[in-house]
Amino acid sequence: MTRPRISRPVLVAATGVLSATALTACVGGQVDPEEAEEAQAGADDLTFRFAHVYDPNHPVETCGVPAIQDALEGSGVTIESFPAAQLGSEAELLEQVSAGSLDIAVAGPSFLGVWYEDAAVLDGGYIFDDVEEFTETIDSDVVQDIWAGLYEESGLKVETSWYYGTRHVTSNTPVNTPEDLAGLKLRTPDAPLYLTNIDTMGGTATPMALDEVYTALQQGTIDAQENPIPTIDSFRLNEVQDYINLTGHSVQSVQIVTSDAMLDQLTEDQRSAWDEAMTTSADAVRECIVSAEEETLEAWREDGSIEINDDVDREAFAEQVRDELPGRVPWGETYRDIVEGS
Repeated sequence: MTRPRISRPVLVAATGVLSATALTACVGGQVDPEEAEEAQAGADDLTFRFAHVYDPNHPVETCGVPAIQDALEGSGVTIESFPAAQLGSEAELLEQVSAGSLDIAVAGPSFLGVWYEDAAVLDGGYIFDDVEEFTETIDSDVVQDIWAGLYEESGLKVETSWYYGTRHVTSNTPVNTPEDLAGLKLRTPDAPLYLTNIDTMGGTATPMALDEVYTALQQGTIDAQENPIPTIDSFRLNEVQDYINLTGHSVQSVQIVTSDAMLDQLTEDQRSAWDEAMTTSADAVRECIVSAEEETLEAWREDGSIEINDDVDREAFAEQVRDELPGRVPWGETYRDIVEGS
């Protein structure tokens, strides 16, 4: 795929700020050179648009965006965030980055897999055992090779990966083994890999929009569903399910994606600040989401709104998925390489 030439983003004009500064800097008709230089530097700052689909209360926005902004402070670079799909869906945001109408997007592996098949591997079931293993592996050579392939194919550059959450199964009966999923109508997002993951776990997936799940569980249209803990909590699914089974079947990430058109505008010092922002923001988001997961589980244990099932045979699930999944996806060998290397 040929990458289009992309124009620079619009620089912040800040004309009013310059005028006001110039007026206050005048002493006896003279302009204070130092203040004038500072005003001009502010006018020349680069502002990049950063867009994602998560609501304004999600850690991507409340933890990740401020961490980037703090790390970039004083560098002459800033970001303007557009949450809640203001600029489009994940697929549309990637299209915009590719076309040059957006600087930075947040998108998950399955969406990146549309541009480069192997990128979807990071959404494969049981590719990581837990968030610690995710953190240790996400910058490994095999994952970096995936991002290099994505860049070569599409021009999309993955700058860092943020932990999104670990998915678990909720139900009205305990789910301890793959056999316990048999016969359950289990809701997943409407994407092929989610369906395949659940199928290899021993269940039958029912695709459904997330905003329909509460009512469907309440009415018995579906029996179970799977999501990260913060999502289960925010959609109050603990009110209509008896158990959260800690299957941990998908330790998920989202990627911060940009292009050369944005990065080439940075000076050497600005690029160093940007790289630091990518590292600190990944740490900040992970800490926020892990804390939310732990605090929510503790609250559920105390209020009894849903029973925490710790007796899941995760090894049985992982062994079954790791045996079956590679033969059903085009990136099976890459999946094995990550599992065996982690």
